[in-house]
Amino acid sequence: MEFIASGETAGHAGADAEQSVWQAITRAFGPGDEGVAYWRYPIIDPNGESFDREVDFLLLHRDIGLVVVECKGYQADHIAAIEGDRWRLQGTRQSSATPYTQARDQGFRLVRHLRKEPGLVDDRGNCTVPLHFFVALPNIGREEWDDRFGGLPSAPPVVTSDELTPGGLRDRLERTPGDGLTGEEFRAARAVLSGGQPISGDREGPASGDEPDGETKAELAAHVEQGLKRLDREQEEMTLQVPDGPQQIRGIAGSGKTVLLAGKAAQLHARHPDWRIVVTFQTRSLYETVVETIRRYYRHFASGDPDWTRLQVMHGWGGKTRRGLYSEAAQAAGVDPRTYSEARAEFEDSGDEDDVFGEPSGTDGDPDRDLLHHCCAEVLDKGDPQERYEAILVDEAQDFDPAFFRLCHAVLRPPKRLVWAYDEAQSLQSLSAPSPTEIFGTDSRGRPRVELSGAYEGGVQKSRILRKAYRTPRPALLLAHVFGMGLCRDAGAVQALTTQSGWEDLGYEIEGDFRRYGEPVTLRRPPEHSPHPLAGVPAARPFVRVERFPDRGAELDFVADAIARDLRQGELDPAQVMVVTLGGVGESRTAGSRLADRLGRRGIDANLVWDGDPDVFTEAGAVTISRVNRAKGNQAPQVYVVGVDTVSDSTRRASLVQRRNEAFVAMTRTTAWVTVTGSGDEERPFEELTSVATQVSGKDPVVTFPAPEQSALARTMLDATLDVF
Repeated sequence: MEFIASGETAGHAGADAEQSVWQAITRAFGPGDEGVAYWRYPIIDPNGESFDREVDFLLLHRDIGLVVVECKGYQADHIAAIEGDRWRLQGTRQSSATPYTQARDQGFRLVRHLRKEPGLVDDRGNCTVPLHFFVALPNIGREEWDDRFGGLPSAPPVVTSDELTPGGLRDRLERTPGDGLTGEEFRAARAVLSGGQPISGDREGPASGDEPDGETKAELAAHVEQGLKRLDREQEEMTLQVPDGPQQIRGIAGSGKTVLLAGKAAQLHARHPDWRIVVTFQTRSLYETVVETIRRYYRHFASGDPDWTRLQVMHGWGGKTRRGLYSEAAQAAGVDPRTYSEARAEFEDSGDEDDVFGEPSGTDGDPDRDLLHHCCAEVLDKGDPQERYEAILVDEAQDFDPAFFRLCHAVLRPPKRLVWAYDEAQSLQSLSAPSPTEIFGTDSRGRPRVELSGAYEGGVQKSRILRKAYRTPRPALLLAHVFGMGLCRDAGAVQALTTQSGWEDLGYEIEGDFRRYGEPVTLRRPPEHSPHPLAGVPAARPFVRVERFPDRGAELDFVADAIARDLRQGELDPAQVMVVTLGGVGESRTAGSRLADRLGRRGIDANLVWDGDPDVFTEAGAVTISRVNRAKGNQAPQVYVVGVDTVSDSTRRASLVQRRNEAFVAMTRTTAWVTVTGSGDEERPFEELTSVATQVSGKDPVVTFPAPEQSALARTMLDATLDVF
């Protein structure tokens, strides 16, 4: 049995009563039970009376079905009478209540979601999941209840204090009518509760555990989409929890952080419609994805659309057509917000090859984040930041510098619910991130303003790590990490984790001793940490390919022909193909334009992302061609990484670390297949890439490399057990 508590369990009427019921539930069911129990599952009744807006307890048990429990801390003399569905009360803050109706209405709202699953309805369209409703009364005994209300025809099923023992509660629930669920029905219902439908819409077709219907790329890609719908237990818990202060979420690429934050924002808004909540990020092309995911989650938890004046999705900086968190905070603080060009004129010493087009790109390693840092610091130094928000959720935290987080913290009302998601091993500026004390500083007594150790009341951990990568196949993720760090590079690694615990936090296993420089170290990623839907499907292999050509024209011809095959033989939709061109701005855009011309001659439309709306990434019916700065945060089943030879181009202003990280980001955009191409006479990096690709393509892929000498590294990642962004 799984147990998931929202963490928002204290400080409201009936909290003590709920605590006693939750303890009884956790004691009544154990590891041998196939099910899940929630304390405060956010299926919200917008019309519910005070303290009755959401489900107090929700249980899904394979042998029992779905159980909705409304908890009331009433003493017996608080209930003056039960008149139909309404309880007339005395001596309480409410004059009446309808607890059984509340539980029933919330249960029926859940049934609407269950009925969208083909495996959970019969031939007449009725939901096959048994549904039961109870009112829990932990302060009233069975005899006392039966004496007063047991004979009433309108008396609802109740669980009294006598039955809140492990044996008593289990017996009470097991006496409910119904045959329970089959294994397939339970898994489908469990996926609904975990948030599967909000991730990708109402589901049709096979369950994620089934084999693909066919072997074309389109059929395999559809199987991936189905398989990525369900959150695991850790993600689900983090989505539903309400931290009573700052919270840090760290995770490997593809671990679901963006979806998690969207779900958390939606349920916070559903629970607290009066709160002002902000979701912010750096990559502008994430806007539509974040908005749509939040909308789907909100419709799962409540009804209708969110109030976007209260739940605001903002770019970290902003732009001409979209407001940003910095610009709004600056205005409220009495400081005129700077435009991007004004910030460059004021704070930037010199231009950069990747930032000559006059708008924030959100590219790590570019000066954009430094400019935003200076702008935010200016507001903190010269303005009067106003506490305007109840919660701020930051995606792509590795793309922001300290002053941005200090500004976020300053504009939050207590208890300062700042939640940030940091992508491990993907920060293109610093793998060794500063501690919360370095970011937020200390108070007048020298105590850290933000402390991330331990948990809040209610059990919500202040810092969490996601080790499982769902989106990117294991071979592609291994290739990206090993090549991005240069672990197999002839001239030695460029950047690296150099502790076993650091690699374990990314979901890897290490054999070897990093203290013995030059000695072999073996890197392995257990399959349970990369549960990709196509992992066991032979027809999907190979997941990674490396191709080299004499010149860029031949390379682009190959990619254009390969895309044509993807669409015509593989039956992929053009929007399911992404091309990421590496190199400086001019070189990468030229390559993209030349590829678009080649695709056009083959009757294929192309979307050159840099020519379009900065808030839109994909266009229907068109292959997406993007640079790394806009590709971040987006993904596609088939990804082509073009121009990998530019990683060895020392004439670029970008450092070797940044060039390697750009390749890493590009490779991890795939949800199924990645083809890495390059051209030219330079043997490097093709020998390295080919060697790594061969090592990661086996049935149980491992990569062996010499333990790097830390003093020779351009950058070392700290042990991931430290407090980092």
